[in-house]
Amino acid sequence: MFGRGGSSADVSSLAAIELEIDQASPASSTAGTTQLSLPDAVWKVSREIPASLRDRAAVAVAAEATQAVCETGLDGAGLAVSLAILQALKCNGLIEGFTVGGHERGEAKNNKTIKAMAGYRAGDVSSDGKPTATPHVWLELDGKVLDVVTDGLALCEAARRAGVDYSDEESMSNRFGNGVLDIGGYAPHARPPLTVLNVPVPVGGTGTKTVPVRLTLSDPPLSVSGAESSIVTTGRYREALIQCSFSDDALDELVASMPLEVKDVFHRVASVTLDVVGDEKQRSEKLKGL
Repeated sequence: MFGRGGSSADVSSLAAIELEIDQASPASSTAGTTQLSLPDAVWKVSREIPASLRDRAAVAVAAEATQAVCETGLDGAGLAVSLAILQALKCNGLIEGFTVGGHERGEAKNNKTIKAMAGYRAGDVSSDGKPTATPHVWLELDGKVLDVVTDGLALCEAARRAGVDYSDEESMSNRFGNGVLDIGGYAPHARPPLTVLNVPVPVGGTGTKTVPVRLTLSDPPLSVSGAESSIVTTGRYREALIQCSFSDDALDELVASMPLEVKDVFHRVASVTLDVVGDEKQRSEKLKGL
């Protein structure tokens, strides 16, 4: 499907990794949280469901984005990550551009164009327990949601790599310390999943409840905590997406204005080069020829 192999050793390693991922529990199961890294779980979705070449490529780039977010501990980076995934797909010749949800142009139905959405993650709860609407950006590919950004992923992935069940509070405290858990947004009881082509990928532990993600373009009522500032932020996200959908210069200007750590993640994801193979038969033939 997607490979970077150039030698027999590369092919052997890739095959071994793919076999390990394929033999793990489904990406949508809590059992998979103890067997797969988050990037691998994201990528596994493309091997479990029917998907077009474009959509499989998008998932492959999203897996790299997940890796980057986990390694940097970057939260609230939906705009940068979504634009980076779009840029990578464009540079690899898989899309010609994108439109913005609610502002579609005539070519919106073209398979080479997908949607970027600026709205809210409804149903989130603030630290004082009140409902809030979190400004958010995600992608939609023919109506299928691709959203691999949520807060606290770094700690979720650190637990997996350490072999600690995220939902085991005592083990997490012993391994990382309460200070790190506080900073890392530790939420062992319930967490929203990542969404990969409408497939929910749990990010917590075996005992962590996966709560539904509710994404909406509708502005929240002003009675919701922080609604006014959320509406302003989402409006800025939407305007940035619209400008970038029309102009590469606008994207360059936006990236130049990003904080260094956000800019680094953008460039890392946007520069992903995919060796695209259309189907499993072609892929097998290519591997045999290396």
